[in-house]
Amino acid sequence: MQIPSQMTEHVLRPLKGWFHMAALDKAAKMAAAVTLTAYSGRVVSLNASGEFEMGVSGRKVGIYVFQGGNLASVSNPGVTTSGAFMHQAIAPIGVLSGLVSLAAYELETTEFEKVPTAPYAVHQLLTAGTSNTVQATGGVLSNDRAGAGGSGGVVRQYVDAACGIVTAVPANNEHGQSVLKLWSLYLPAAAA
Repeated sequence: MQIPSQMTEHVLRPLKGWFHMAALDKAAKMAAAVTLTAYSGRVVSLNASGEFEMGVSGRKVGIYVFQGGNLASVSNPGVTTSGAFMHQAIAPIGVLSGLVSLAAYELETTEFEKVPTAPYAVHQLLTAGTSNTVQATGGVLSNDRAGAGGSGGVVRQYVDAACGIVTAVPANNEHGQSVLKLWSLYLPAAAA
């Protein structure tokens, strides 16, 4: 059972484009290989079984987690410790939902590498770490082509898998949380 977070801790907030711009979203369960919490604002992609795994690589399309695994609507036993009914989760089997990076969205997220190798800059490409087991890097946005926590240099157009473009350098939002603003993007790597 995952522990719920405060509603401002891990956030994906659509600034423009949602709800409409074709309202492209996807709902799926997490793959069994994923042992970390997929917070709202992290990036996932589909595996061959149609389940979510963390980050983007190759030709995988990034999906921004909108309804994260730590939310009571996804991860909730529905009963108290004594067994009394309290509330049934909307998605009791652990289905998460996300905004697909193929649509036109401007997003704000708390789930990005806070101390990048190179400072974030407007128009810079973003990728997301592919670790299914490391909470600090799995699905976390980064401007580093090695993914969050890496040191491979900035994401390269048409060479590395990219899922976003920076629209504003990181700043604190109205809740005091550090956020990164970006446009969604699908730009696959040169080779799968």
